[in-house]
Amino acid sequence: MNLKRNIGFLFLVGAVLPNAYANVDVTPETNDVQTITQSIDEAKLKELQEFRKKYKLAEPKASASELKSAQMALKMLMIQRTGDYTATGADLWGEKMLNQHLRDAAKNVRVLAYGALTLGKSGKTDLDLYLDYLFTHNFFLRMPKLVYSNYNDVRKIPTDFMSALPVLDDVRKAKLIAAVQKLLEVDIIRQGDKAIMNWISSDYIFNVVPYVFDLAIANPDDQQAILDLQLLSGFLRVCTRYNVGNKDILKPDGTGFHHNAHYNGYMYSYRSWVGYFYRFKGTTLKIDRKSYERLKNAVVTLYMTAVCADGDKNRIYANSMAGRHPFYNIEVPFTQELFEQLVEIGGDVMGTDIDKDLAAYYNYFFKTNKYDVPAKDANGFYQYNYSAAGVYRQPGWVAVMRCPTAVLWTGEIYNKTNRFGRYQGHGTLEVLYEGGLEPTGYPSKNENKGAGWDWNMMPGSTTVHYTDWAEMMPYKNDKDRFDQKAKTTNFAGAVSNKEYGLYAAAFDQGDNWGSQRFVPTNLTFCKSVLAIDGMLFSIGNGISAKGTYADDMITATNLFQTIISKNYDKLVVNGKTMGNGEKMTIPSAEPLTVINPVSTGYFVPAGHDEINIVYDKQQTPSSVGLAVKPATEVAAKAYINHGVKPEKKSYSFIVVPSANEAKMKDVADKQTKGELFNIVEMQDSLHIIKYAPKNVLAYSFFTPAKGLTAGEVVSSATELLLIEEKDAEGNLSLAISNPNLRPKMIDNKNWRELPTPAFIELKGTWQTDVNVPGVFLKTMENGNTEVSCLLRNGMPIYVNLKKVK
Repeated sequence: MNLKRNIGFLFLVGAVLPNAYANVDVTPETNDVQTITQSIDEAKLKELQEFRKKYKLAEPKASASELKSAQMALKMLMIQRTGDYTATGADLWGEKMLNQHLRDAAKNVRVLAYGALTLGKSGKTDLDLYLDYLFTHNFFLRMPKLVYSNYNDVRKIPTDFMSALPVLDDVRKAKLIAAVQKLLEVDIIRQGDKAIMNWISSDYIFNVVPYVFDLAIANPDDQQAILDLQLLSGFLRVCTRYNVGNKDILKPDGTGFHHNAHYNGYMYSYRSWVGYFYRFKGTTLKIDRKSYERLKNAVVTLYMTAVCADGDKNRIYANSMAGRHPFYNIEVPFTQELFEQLVEIGGDVMGTDIDKDLAAYYNYFFKTNKYDVPAKDANGFYQYNYSAAGVYRQPGWVAVMRCPTAVLWTGEIYNKTNRFGRYQGHGTLEVLYEGGLEPTGYPSKNENKGAGWDWNMMPGSTTVHYTDWAEMMPYKNDKDRFDQKAKTTNFAGAVSNKEYGLYAAAFDQGDNWGSQRFVPTNLTFCKSVLAIDGMLFSIGNGISAKGTYADDMITATNLFQTIISKNYDKLVVNGKTMGNGEKMTIPSAEPLTVINPVSTGYFVPAGHDEINIVYDKQQTPSSVGLAVKPATEVAAKAYINHGVKPEKKSYSFIVVPSANEAKMKDVADKQTKGELFNIVEMQDSLHIIKYAPKNVLAYSFFTPAKGLTAGEVVSSATELLLIEEKDAEGNLSLAISNPNLRPKMIDNKNWRELPTPAFIELKGTWQTDVNVPGVFLKTMENGNTEVSCLLRNGMPIYVNLKKVK
């Protein structure tokens, strides 16, 4: 590996290498080995030749005016040839080379390459002279590093340089390849696994991998080309490994990280992954089984967070997962074609035509029967604790719950981007419907960048409502950055019991990002959501806020906000249709049954704080900030008003997606009679929800608790989420997870997950039919049973128990 780096260096400084593959004498035993190696090399050489035939570099292009300008600039340099591959001229770069110098040189190479292609010998002479001048002056050793997030430079500059490769002789071609490899830091693929994992970047995979492949197959040294392809394949496989903590990319639950948090929008890096493994399909460079399963899990997870669709359009995921692009660019950044390629890659790995399991997912996600396998039944509840999220999937809709932690942001505010994203995931409960933004009730005019939306009110969130939009931006301006995290808490996430699940979050407001960027509101809350049988029961308490902020800023739990459109304009409140321009207040003694314009129903039992309902025009700024003209939309919205600077307020309500009036009446009647959900405990340290029809108890242990009597669970020695379900025979099933990743800081920026030793006490003596790895049962002195296990990476553990009589 060091040899290859040295070869690159020698090319860059203009040395000409001797033949590196001279004949040597070998013993008969060694000769046998060489014969095998040579056979393998012949197979790889054949693959390389096929790659070169199939994936040719594009010929350089330029305009006549560009060519004339480049020829004039070349004359102005006064270049003098000093050898076959050396030339001197004016040094235009001074002591510090800038990116603009790189851009100019790359453009000149592209334009002169076009001249070499179209003008013949004179054009070739100009190109060779200019390149030799660059190498003689050590241009490529002095150039600055490219920033992978600068998508313009990282795509344009290497492309311009590489456009010359089809018209160069082998010596200059090898030297230019080495130069571009240095520019793109291709040396990283030659590092060990640990170095790659510490350095890994989804930007690099998306932006640079295509160049690494093209540079490899363009290399005139076949052995070096084969080696670079092998290194690229190995690099891509290493990058599929789970990188626990805040580093890019894949996490054990399938989520993908960028900018230190789960970021669906940046997972277009999966395109490069799948695209190049598809090229390697059926070759010695093909992906291995373990790497494939991890990549498959990542792609499936990406689709799990979004609604189904019959193509790539309108496959939206939750706004709380939108990063810095609220309501726009929230379609899954992966394509149907690539999904089909991944199905074939899986078949290649398994020695079959297709991966039938992934094909079943495809039929489900794309609402098709393309593959001759039954569509996967993927409805149910999914936990993504590296995202601090829970996802509940049902036919036609997806509900997503999310909240920040001290290390996982849910709102990324950039320069003139997502300026009002402070509450993007503040304990949200979003219901997304198939068909895109409009059927979900979200702003659908992408050109408005969310203008017309009340940025205080994401569905399900608990927030302090700003009355001055400038106050809602970090430092009250359109440019300063901010990642919205909790101040100290790390408990936010879910536990899945497959068909249903529990989400919970404990939150305290963070106002700092390197420095204090907002007037503190000191907002706190704890909330839990039990999603089961097509309903979501949401409870919250400990809702408090205080500070020196304005006295007209209420604290509210926001039920919904819907942008009115032609097809979605009906708001029904307690059986009556509410008209445009109307406002309504529901007093504490009155229960509320409402169906919003996109058919999501809400039932709030009596005893709530005052509820405000509005159906009216609203004018608000776009996500770009205050410098851009605001827009007006008609919106329907409802929120529980906890008052100004409240202390220890609470709420409860049921969400019923895809509802009608008959369904809502049935839910309201049953809930009022105590036949559906019951709040057994709702205190700052513990929530217990009972769901009567299935004898389910859901526990949110925000802190350790003991002396419980609601079900079979007596205590938990640590914070965690737990679902307890008993069947008709008295058998007990437990689903256990700790969404708190217990992050341990490694340095000022980076953290790693710490496991949670869990100890749960159950009433009486229990035993398992089948041993669960890592789960231990012990009979205690008081006759109860202690269940112990180690919870890691927010992943669930399932235990089925029988009572010992």
